[in-house]
Amino acid sequence: MFLASAPGKLILLGEHSVVYGHRAIAAAVSLSTRVHLKPQGGPTTLIGSAIDDPRLEEALSLALPERGFGVEIYTDLPVGRGMGSSAALAIALLRAGDMARGEVSSFASLYQRGFELERLFHGNPSGLDHAVSALGGALVYRKGQQPEPVRMPPTQVVVLDTRLAGDTAQLVAGVASRRPRVDPHLEALGDLVEQALLVLDDPIALGAMMNEAQTHLRAIGVSSPEIEVLVELALANGASGAKLSGAGGGGVVLALTPHGSHDLLEAAAARGIQAFACTLPER
Repeated sequence: MFLASAPGKLILLGEHSVVYGHRAIAAAVSLSTRVHLKPQGGPTTLIGSAIDDPRLEEALSLALPERGFGVEIYTDLPVGRGMGSSAALAIALLRAGDMARGEVSSFASLYQRGFELERLFHGNPSGLDHAVSALGGALVYRKGQQPEPVRMPPTQVVVLDTRLAGDTAQLVAGVASRRPRVDPHLEALGDLVEQALLVLDDPIALGAMMNEAQTHLRAIGVSSPEIEVLVELALANGASGAKLSGAGGGGVVLALTPHGSHDLLEAAAARGIQAFACTLPER
């Protein structure tokens, strides 16, 4: 039997602008996807999964040996919420496949092969999500270049769930269709990343940059009424900054809570909003 796992991620800054050559900052979270391979006769088949997606069978055929295993998939990650659930699945599948073949999973190999699996789910992935899943910790990423680990002190955050799944491929295509009108906002999002790299140890300054980023994400058309409600709730209950994290459309809102998460979690619970506290980055 072989068991492999990979973490999800949250993007601090750089959504969508990363597709156009700017850098982004992301960090791994403690939630993960796990792939369990059980020896069996005949072709490798899916025997149980917490993820319901018709593309799973093709993903298995790309990552795993053709024969000899039953595959079970477990995940703590909300699917389709911008937390890198498909990337975590891709990296966990590749790690499990390498284990079954007796091979060592290097970051370089996982990263390159991860693109093929991520294209099944996202069409034109930046590579950021599966880079975080493969490397862990916090990193700065530019499309087409190797990710760079960055020092980031433990940072308290609250994640609030819209309970709506965003379609990453559709959202990325929508931004592309609005160019060049939205290009100044994409440039501004890229500039905020460079500024934030200087203040990763200052949650107040970082929070202000997240708030500014949210205004640009709204302007390029990837926010939603549900996201805006959660951003306002977070800022009204102690967050120094709050923004969507991921492609948008739905997904989750990331709120920095340097003074504690209690008030925000209570406010979310009172309104029936799913929320949880965690620390970034996960090593």
